[in-house]
Amino acid sequence: MLPLTPEERAARPRAESLSTATEPFSWLAPGRRGALLLAAVGVIGIAVAGYLTSVHYANVPLVCSSSGIVNCAEVLSSKYSVIPGSNVPITLPGIGFFLISLALAVAQYRRPRDEGLRRAHFGWACLGLLTVFYLVFVELVELKVICLWCTSIHLMIVITLITTGWRLQPHNRGSLTRS
Repeated sequence: MLPLTPEERAARPRAESLSTATEPFSWLAPGRRGALLLAAVGVIGIAVAGYLTSVHYANVPLVCSSSGIVNCAEVLSSKYSVIPGSNVPITLPGIGFFLISLALAVAQYRRPRDEGLRRAHFGWACLGLLTVFYLVFVELVELKVICLWCTSIHLMIVITLITTGWRLQPHNRGSLTRS
């Protein structure tokens, strides 16, 4: 391949002038769109955890399978479904997790250049992932059944972790002004 002439080099668009819309995963960048994604995940997490909390206190049947490997009723009525020594469902701290995640996302939307907020959100998501590891262990090893509602919450935490981690990567620094 022949080297470019000075005229050909001048005619090529510069990397900083390219739109982030053509970059893969640009919507995860540290700008406002990534913060909106995190906020949406937070709202959905609050809704699902709120539903599970209401089922706990209203003592009504779940909209989920109650037999076989997928057995939400068994998971949510086990001793692991409440904070030890209480009747408080673990979904209440789940609501708290997603409320804080939502607050961090809103703060990032308002201050897209604040890397400290992105770091705090990533740390918060790491804490959530540790909880997910414990709860998945309980479902698979101790109870030998899974809950699809719980799995959806676990996936939302993983999505939050991946998104916040991606937003900390150096290759996203240039997109702060574009989104």
